[in-house]
Amino acid sequence: MSHFFKHRSHGFSLIELMVSIGIMAVLITVIIMNQQSYTEAATLRNTADDLGITIAEAQAYGIAVRERAIGSADFGSGYGLSVTLLEAGGQTGYVFFSDRNGNQYYDGSFACATGGSEECLRKVIFPGGAYVESFCILRSSGGDLCNNVSRVDISFRRPDPEARLIFFNSGGSQYNPANISGALIQLKSPTGLTRQVKVYNTGQVSIQ
Repeated sequence: MSHFFKHRSHGFSLIELMVSIGIMAVLITVIIMNQQSYTEAATLRNTADDLGITIAEAQAYGIAVRERAIGSADFGSGYGLSVTLLEAGGQTGYVFFSDRNGNQYYDGSFACATGGSEECLRKVIFPGGAYVESFCILRSSGGDLCNNVSRVDISFRRPDPEARLIFFNSGGSQYNPANISGALIQLKSPTGLTRQVKVYNTGQVSIQ
């Protein structure tokens, strides 16, 4: 009997060890892939939320008495965001600007020069490789328009809390169809996950 137990006390065989290692490798691969997918989805969700928060920030600045820059004595500027596909790198973020001349859109470039008479206050780059895939013009009637929109500028200026939406077509010209009710910004992750940020004329922001 003692001989039997001595014989059974041997460790894993080579085949058993290889099978165990294979199972562990599969489990670790699945865990890593799920973690990467979760992280990417969370990053994209946070990016969309941050974009919505920045729009609300522009609204708060635009309808409040906020000096454009310390010592500027300019309390009447509007504030907004410019999101564009027309410039190299533009799809990777947006520009937060001060609408100094009241024309309701950003007069600078995505390079975001600051100081002097420039309107750019800061440039934000999306984290995790997220980017703007497309825009749509939301309309109260006649159907939404998505195929010919390459830039959206959203601004606010006191005392009106409503959003001022300016659209540009693929040629860089202003595009102003009838019955505009809002703007849709579609964000996309490197692996194809999507989130939508909708801004309505009323100033309401919806994230889906």
